[in-house]
Amino acid sequence: MQLNDDGDGATADLLKRCSGGDVAAYDTLFAAVYADLHNRARYLARGAGATLSTTALVHETYLKLVGRDLALNDRAHFFALAARAMRQVLLNAARDAAAHKRGGGLAAETFDNALAVPSDAGDHVDVVALDQALRQLASIDGRLAQVVELHFFAGLGFAQIGELLGVTERTVARDWRAARAMLQLQLDAPNVQP
Repeated sequence: MQLNDDGDGATADLLKRCSGGDVAAYDTLFAAVYADLHNRARYLARGAGATLSTTALVHETYLKLVGRDLALNDRAHFFALAARAMRQVLLNAARDAAAHKRGGGLAAETFDNALAVPSDAGDHVDVVALDQALRQLASIDGRLAQVVELHFFAGLGFAQIGELLGVTERTVARDWRAARAMLQLQLDAPNVQP
């Protein structure tokens, strides 16, 4: 089964059952998208300093969503929730790792470098700083933050994001460039702590 919105009654029924907290429906839903989530998690787990295994990241994402009374309207809503859950799992893992080491042992990375596929285990993303920057971006422009979440955390392409958000692929590409520039400014700014 594929998760799509092209009038597929099975998908609509599955999403409706998930909205009611049906665990079996969540199992079916995750089985349909597991390979995609696993591929994305592999990239994210490596970039986050391997604080979580790929499988653990996908399973923790599943646990964050399963059985909750989430009103899943469509495929876009599911992927937005999955991306947010994955981001939260990574953030929690990074915070836990930082709690074990003074200073967290996190290497500072630019947003451009963070978005590149890591070449080795030495390339890390400061997930906590990225989360703070995304929160600031969301307060300025929610759609830009959503584009980053769907592209970076869920691994969706611009065409898919455009379809999900009801905008053109070109608009998504423009939003992506704007979001990267705004996040880069936030990540490059010196941290001033009171």
